[in-house]
Amino acid sequence: MPSDELVAVLPAPNLDKAPGRYDDEIDELDAHCQQLARDFLRETPALREQSLAQLRDWIVKHPSIKRCRTDARFLLRFLRTKKYSFINASVMLERYLACRVVHPHWFKRLDIEDRQLCGLVEAGFLYPVLEKDARGRTVIFGDAGTLDPKEYRIGHGCRMHMLVGETLYDDASVQCAGFVLVYDLSGITMGMLGLVTLNDIRDLATYLNNAVPMRIQELHFVNTPSLALKIANYTLALMNEKLRNRIMCHRSWEDLHKKVDKRLIPQEYGGVIPKDEHIAAFKERCRIYRPQLLALDEMDYEVGQSELPDSCKKSHVADIETGTIGSFRKLQLD
Repeated sequence: MPSDELVAVLPAPNLDKAPGRYDDEIDELDAHCQQLARDFLRETPALREQSLAQLRDWIVKHPSIKRCRTDARFLLRFLRTKKYSFINASVMLERYLACRVVHPHWFKRLDIEDRQLCGLVEAGFLYPVLEKDARGRTVIFGDAGTLDPKEYRIGHGCRMHMLVGETLYDDASVQCAGFVLVYDLSGITMGMLGLVTLNDIRDLATYLNNAVPMRIQELHFVNTPSLALKIANYTLALMNEKLRNRIMCHRSWEDLHKKVDKRLIPQEYGGVIPKDEHIAAFKERCRIYRPQLLALDEMDYEVGQSELPDSCKKSHVADIETGTIGSFRKLQLD
């Protein structure tokens, strides 16, 4: 969505895998993002045009892809995340589509008018803050303590992450500069931790490793309870090395402020803008994007058990116990 334009709602995208005319409209990059795209993503106008054509041709010929977005904003999610490696971008797109089929309880019904999802939005479970950091990165803030285990399950939390992501993935500045995520874990209870199973952790790690079209630059956890730290380290063992090295835990907000500009985070945590203003802006963004979000459920990818991508198959605890995952850096509190 053009950042400076006010719109009622964004129209639902065309899901014809071979439309008569492709949607090539993209956002103009500011000078900072142009440099990032050129220096770190290898992007040039010629390479972008060539890669979009190649990916669209691949979609048309893919027998399992029945309906899919082919507009430039959508495909650039994958091309920019994978720095214009066609093979890696096409694999990630295939895994993204497959995971939507395998885990519909995480990926579908991203509707701000859904009572439970709207409740989590209004409670401030997860939302992007209004200002970007000095490096142009979008900061996402989460308060895990707002997820009431009597009303919500792990699937609701996952859908909230998908809701935030899907309202941001098409943003050119997000595709180039990436994300910084900050989570307040001080309100986590045993009841919340009891919602999470080992299978959930493995599947979520698989998605983050293989199918998420976002450039996560930093992950910050603040006030992490000791039990949650154990679960986090188990999760960390399943992450790829690049993501593991970008995760930090902090004992206090003062410690976080040494890494993240405190003016960006909600006023209640040391920032400038009150939490309610960040949440209200995100809720409006969800309303604007609602037709696009609901249209995602109409994409169609045929997944057979025999051809299920490795990224969507179950991992085995034995992989970790026998060390085949490899060594990893355990999370420590700063």
